[in-house]
Amino acid sequence: IDAYRTFLGLMEDGEHREEVLAQLVFAGMIDVQDRMLYNRSYTTGHKAYRARSVVEIGSAVGWENAHDVIYAGALDIAVGPRWHSVYEMACNVVTIFIEGKEVHAVPQSGTTERERELLANTGALTEGETGELIEALIREHEPAYIEKISALLLAGKAPRRIIDAIQLAAAQVVLETDGPNNFSMPQHTYEYCNTLGWFYDNFAHPQRLKLLYVAGSMVNQAAWNQTHSGWLKSASVRAPSGADRLNGQQIIERLEAALAALDPGESVAWTRAYLDSGEDRNHLTQRLALMAARFGNDPHNQEIPQCMLEDYDKNRCGDRERLLLACAHITASHRKYGDTFEASRRFGEAMGLAELQ
Repeated sequence: IDAYRTFLGLMEDGEHREEVLAQLVFAGMIDVQDRMLYNRSYTTGHKAYRARSVVEIGSAVGWENAHDVIYAGALDIAVGPRWHSVYEMACNVVTIFIEGKEVHAVPQSGTTERERELLANTGALTEGETGELIEALIREHEPAYIEKISALLLAGKAPRRIIDAIQLAAAQVVLETDGPNNFSMPQHTYEYCNTLGWFYDNFAHPQRLKLLYVAGSMVNQAAWNQTHSGWLKSASVRAPSGADRLNGQQIIERLEAALAALDPGESVAWTRAYLDSGEDRNHLTQRLALMAARFGNDPHNQEIPQCMLEDYDKNRCGDRERLLLACAHITASHRKYGDTFEASRRFGEAMGLAELQ
């Protein structure tokens, strides 16, 4: 109770509200379980995404009207169990790989001058650097990705652009996942990487550099969880034969039919066909967003493709189209419940939207 009262008092101070919200989200960002394989006790990054919702809903309705939102968010962060061992690793990694020092038993606090300097990096990743980081994240074991992220930072690469590459790695794990019941870890990992990008875009939290390593750990854990569980199926992505003779709208119609049929292979192939056609990307992202929102009655599953579409708009990697392929794949693949389009039909009938009925 005392802690919650303190939080409410801090939120009343408009001058420092942004710092308080940054700390709220940061508390969610560092709360990530340290393993996935053969484990059933998860936090899966949910706290960070829910903390983001507190910020966005409160900002939308006005903080003077957001008491219930604040109540839900603050207590959510406080709920256990809490997993901070991955963040502890990230703190030690900064000491070892960035500072070039040994780790001692004395607890760490704050940030170092070098760490703060690296936050100001502006360098872009080359295509080769992006590919190497993705390879380290999803095909190699620790500490490969740790060394790669550290080397990129020390070479002047912008942390936000490193996040772009980490998002592509997370999307690739989703794209290769096979079976509707096998997306739990990959989709939550992607959600975390999406939230991390949003966190960087909205807050200047002094400890945020360390979160690159937390995200890297989560992607690496997810990739090997899928690999060892036999849930990855790598296949080249090609447009269907004859797709080059169709116009953009005809391709979209076939894409939506494949999504409605819950055919991930065809859905990805027709997405590839549209991308190859050179037609307006905005039309494709709008239709993918609509189809993802129409599916099923689990908003959490529907939300993951929207995260990918949001990142497609922000990501600066040359291969960002991978996000759209992953979006189509998970939309067609993820577990559905009951009548897939029932909620969409009900909404369409209530609002007089014929397309949704």
